[in-house]
Amino acid sequence: MNKKFLAAVLVSTVLVIVSSCFNNKEDVLFSETQVSFRNEVVPIITAGPCGCHNNGIGSRAVQFSHFDTVFYDVILSRVALFDAWVNGGTHPGAGVIEFSANEKKVIKKWIDQGAKDDAAGACPTVAAPTYTTNIVPIYNTTCKGGSCHGGFGPVLDYARLTTPANKAKLTSMANSGGTVGHPSPPGPVNISACTADVLKIWLANGQPQ
Repeated sequence: MNKKFLAAVLVSTVLVIVSSCFNNKEDVLFSETQVSFRNEVVPIITAGPCGCHNNGIGSRAVQFSHFDTVFYDVILSRVALFDAWVNGGTHPGAGVIEFSANEKKVIKKWIDQGAKDDAAGACPTVAAPTYTTNIVPIYNTTCKGGSCHGGFGPVLDYARLTTPANKAKLTSMANSGGTVGHPSPPGPVNISACTADVLKIWLANGQPQ
């Protein structure tokens, strides 16, 4: 009887150890991988708990996507909010909204790795950007929103964007990726390398309309 009991204990112990090793292996593999902003983070942000931020749902919610169009800069500009949320905080807006444990794990890992846009190097070439053709679309998808410009914040038309003070702010934002230049609130607003490149060329060319 004792031998059977000892054998059962031994088998149980081995199973626990093997299971633990397997889970540790999964954790190690995850810790060594680079999280993809475009392929892993964006699908989380444009679905599930973030429904009010997509496809025009919610008049006050800043839009992260509109059907097939993803506003990557808008998502990147809210890294600080996501960081606070997945590290013990709560949804920054109204309502009891939560990511799943795995979604939090992915977003937290992406932020810990620098919150980079892994497609930032694949920017379309814009040799001579103008306000009407290139800057307005950036403004509409990156800067506008119920709690941003055009809502609580001032409307940024051509006349306002080209004042010396705002040109200096745009220059600082373009050169720093948004970490410097944008006044508070809300303070720093990350912008992608693609958008920064367009802004730099537009500013260098004299901000043509």
